[in-house]
Amino acid sequence: MKQLKIALTALLAVVLSACVSGYHDTKVINSDTGTQAAPKGPYQSLVVGVLVDHELRGHLEDAIVARFAEMGVKATAAYTVFGDKGVEGKSLDYLAKRMKENGFDSALAIHLEDQTTKTTEVKGDPGVSVPASAGMTMTPQVYSPDFFVNEDIYTARLELWDVDQKAIVWTGRTVSFNTGGFKGLEKGASHYAKTITDAISEAGIYQ
Repeated sequence: MKQLKIALTALLAVVLSACVSGYHDTKVINSDTGTQAAPKGPYQSLVVGVLVDHELRGHLEDAIVARFAEMGVKATAAYTVFGDKGVEGKSLDYLAKRMKENGFDSALAIHLEDQTTKTTEVKGDPGVSVPASAGMTMTPQVYSPDFFVNEDIYTARLELWDVDQKAIVWTGRTVSFNTGGFKGLEKGASHYAKTITDAISEAGIYQ
């Protein structure tokens, strides 16, 4: 019985540790090239815009820009050009003009389509298998040996624009699982950036 309690305590310690630090995963669930027009590269300068009013917007744009730099693609975070308000309410013609003035020939826009939260009960009994989502959580509330974890699920739409054509040349959709609240989003930025830039790279848009 003593060994069982020790094993239970160790299990909870591992899971709780993961819960506090949070875990973030992103998958590209679909993508398509030539959505409105065929790409007419080679593209030399990209601006990255996260079209979500969130305090981590700049952090995520910077992470994506850094990842593109590793790929040899010149990219710029939109907040450094368009300010904290981003491009909300701006017409396509206005944006195309501003982008050309700043030397951009392409733009990546990221739109948040949906956000939901799922609550999972995690059993403390070591004989019960722990669900996969148990490692992805906000700070848990503990009830006896069992507790509940919250998993935020985000769906985002990606649009890659050809500035001269004023047309979308590539689209993608991602689903992300964040389980650390604000810290989880912050922690997951680099992984999100790698996932979407890898997808764009596979499409051969920037070569």
